[in-house]
Amino acid sequence: MTTHTMQIRISGKNFDIGAALRGHVEKRLPEVIGKYFDHALTAQVVMEKQRQTFHVECVVHLPTGLVLQTNGSGTDAYAALDEALEHLEKRLRRYKKRLISHTRQRRKKPMPAMEAASFVLAPAPEEPAAGASAEMVTDDAPAIVAEGTERISEMSVDEAVMQLELSNRSFVLFRNARHGGVNVVYWRGDGNIGWVDPGPCAPAD
Repeated sequence: MTTHTMQIRISGKNFDIGAALRGHVEKRLPEVIGKYFDHALTAQVVMEKQRQTFHVECVVHLPTGLVLQTNGSGTDAYAALDEALEHLEKRLRRYKKRLISHTRQRRKKPMPAMEAASFVLAPAPEEPAAGASAEMVTDDAPAIVAEGTERISEMSVDEAVMQLELSNRSFVLFRNARHGGVNVVYWRGDGNIGWVDPGPCAPAD
């Protein structure tokens, strides 16, 4: 099985990706994905050099609507890519039957994804700065380090759990396909998966 077309966006940080390495990515990634899917796909590959180590992140948008994310590291970019692709293939092989079943059984077109504001906050200092008044300490809001948007897609709970396992994320925020409310699944400290379901969204007054 081979993919008909695959759009791959490749970027590098702290080093120049030459034609040979770019060609290697464009050859190897479709080879791995093509064993499991023959649909058109999109992918992003980010390669970064930190001192003497290379890090690679592969993000593949599967035809099921789910996103597969893997990472790899090595003393050279090729080794880091090979490790990321090895992890990617292991996950595809592990979830092959469920992913194919999910593709065939995908019901009606899902609702459009919601977009929510997303922020990264700096942790509060352990102790107030010297000379700070009680009012300053009480009223200080957390400092915003970065901001962006988070897409909240419609999924079943089973799909959300599979998305959690296919990615490197610690949680997945999603709209429950059964009732439209916002839910979250997350990795618990004991290795199990937690699920929070507040129920359907209450209608606005």
